[in-house]
Amino acid sequence: MYKRSRKILATGLTTALLVTSIVIPASAANDINSVSISAMVEDYITESVAEDPITELVGPTTTPPVIPATNISQKETNLVEEGKPEEETADPTEEKQEEITTPEAKVKYPQFKDRVIVKIDSGVLNIRAEGDPEAEIVGTIDRAGIALVEEKGNGWTKIGSGNCEGYVKNDYIAFGDDAGEWAEANNIPKYIKVQGNGLRVRKDADMDADILDAVYENETYSVLGETDGWVKIEMYDGTVGYVSEDYVEVRFETPRAKTVEEIEEMRKAEEADALREKQRQEEEERARKEEESNNSNSSSGSGNSSSGSSAAERSEERIKRTEEIKKENESTITEEEEEYVAPTTHAELRADMVAYAKQFLGNPYVYGGTSLTEGCDCSGFTMRIYEHFGYSIPRAGGQRTFGKLITVSEAQPGDLIFYTGHVTMYIGDGKVIHASSERVGIIISSLSYSGTPLFARNIIDAY
Repeated sequence: MYKRSRKILATGLTTALLVTSIVIPASAANDINSVSISAMVEDYITESVAEDPITELVGPTTTPPVIPATNISQKETNLVEEGKPEEETADPTEEKQEEITTPEAKVKYPQFKDRVIVKIDSGVLNIRAEGDPEAEIVGTIDRAGIALVEEKGNGWTKIGSGNCEGYVKNDYIAFGDDAGEWAEANNIPKYIKVQGNGLRVRKDADMDADILDAVYENETYSVLGETDGWVKIEMYDGTVGYVSEDYVEVRFETPRAKTVEEIEEMRKAEEADALREKQRQEEEERARKEEESNNSNSSSGSGNSSSGSSAAERSEERIKRTEEIKKENESTITEEEEEYVAPTTHAELRADMVAYAKQFLGNPYVYGGTSLTEGCDCSGFTMRIYEHFGYSIPRAGGQRTFGKLITVSEAQPGDLIFYTGHVTMYIGDGKVIHASSERVGIIISSLSYSGTPLFARNIIDAY
């Protein structure tokens, strides 16, 4: 190789000498008279490696070019650190790289990372427009309420919760893991959010225990206890079982803040509901008295008449006549008309509504939104579910007065369940589906997830 290289170099030199004897036309002399022949040769030799005559003949050398450490990409730096001796990997950015790859400190209560909990004994905590006890109140947050820390100060902290943003005094809140410890110490109720599909629920806290059922992603269930890697939960139908804590996220039930405007709206809605309920009771009482009065007059007026009858006899006659009319109407329906009777009963319709609503589990919550896929709030969610099945119902507080007022115990799947400032749809077995918050979006919760519900509305049968 050495002799061959010398021969090639000699050949190149001869070529260079021959160049000096080339006759340059006069017309081109002015183009190159300022460039020496030696400079031209130097330019040729110093071109890229691929154009070097030596490289072209014998191939590239086996030693790779030296690349300055500062030009090594991040990926290359990582490879060097893993596979090269330490002296070959000196990098002035090494200290910075170590800072980037250092894992974050693990938190004990992820639910409260960058968040606070309201640690008052009872009542609500005022949220103010400024960090001053005399500043305007812009909202309130209940005991054990959760909020995002936006700006932490020495005496006051700016928080965001629900649709409310403002300042609370540090004396009444706990931060991060301290918030979780306070919640534990004060026995704040918990629930789980399932992290995978088909998670088995077992009879006991044991992998060999009987399988009772399965739960699915984003479903939520009340927590009854925790032990040795297992979480004891209550199912929709009241069944109690255990799930592995590795596949669920355990959270505390933490209410959100309410703005002054939301509080006022709820107050007006509750007053309107109370007034309507009072009017309904008064009408029922008036109708009952009129019925009693009519029965009394009828009985006294027919005491000496052989054609008279008692109130009980008249009631029996009305029932009999009603049944006769019903049979007459049924007999007039032809076979052709029967083909057009809606095949879906209300029970089937209710089941269809629940199944349809569950398709949107996990989708985002957006205040004021009405899109089941892009984002909606609680009333926007229920409005769109009902709209899909041909029901036109209002948004927001209007739903609180729509349909027939019923007790929560009377609710059937598809009925609306109302809380303070919130509406959900009952899905059966003590559970509701709803657009909960920006944090969790559309989820399933227990009826008591936010305390005792206020009342329910049956729109399906009363529409």
